[in-house]
Amino acid sequence: MSASVYDQHVRFYVDFVDAGLRDPDDLRHLLIRRFEAEIGERIRDGSVLDLACGEGYLSRYVARLRPREVVGVDLSASLIDVARQRNVSPLSTFRVDDAQRLATVMDATIDVALSQLALMDIADHRAMFGAVHRVMKSGGTFGFSLLHPCFEGPFRLPNEPQFIKDESGADVAVAVRRYATEGHWQSGGTGVRGHMGAYHRTLATLINDLIGAGFTLERLEEPVSDGDGLSSQVPRSLLVISRRT
Repeated sequence: MSASVYDQHVRFYVDFVDAGLRDPDDLRHLLIRRFEAEIGERIRDGSVLDLACGEGYLSRYVARLRPREVVGVDLSASLIDVARQRNVSPLSTFRVDDAQRLATVMDATIDVALSQLALMDIADHRAMFGAVHRVMKSGGTFGFSLLHPCFEGPFRLPNEPQFIKDESGADVAVAVRRYATEGHWQSGGTGVRGHMGAYHRTLATLINDLIGAGFTLERLEEPVSDGDGLSSQVPRSLLVISRRT
């Protein structure tokens, strides 16, 4: 995703993130808690890289877990400006940098690399995996979350809605139409995927390319929400924990 797309929609995107963060049941909070539960001890006293950090909310949370430092990088200069304005920790710094290259990060200097709901915005995920492998120390942890590639794939409004509804208008199923077709897509409508689109890859592509880049898979999680709705049965996100080999 080019920087200009997010720079053009920075106010929309920041408002969207802020609305989610105000909701204690939002997916972002659930994923952050899972990161902490799985790798919180590895973050402590480590050098942490927040990839495609956006306005910096993951970095702000990680700074509470007593790392040695947190470095947030994003291709959007406008979002980095917001992250710097919102930063309250002396442990955290923010830089304009491309997660596909990480030109400002030295080789073998990072203990933990994290990315929260951003991989689907990055054009070349293989380049990102390779860059992360280069900057990480041997045995370091790479954890990332993304919209679930099996259930949050390409749709196009208004003729190809994402959800199937019952007679009352409630969402009862997810429509999966072009799972095997990888590449950039745009949903139409007024949401994030309508404004910025996304890059779709199959689950096999993501995991095989992660392993091919030199990471060992440790854990996959598919969080679902509480309650009885569709989101309690069909996961919206996928969380991946791996180690650099």
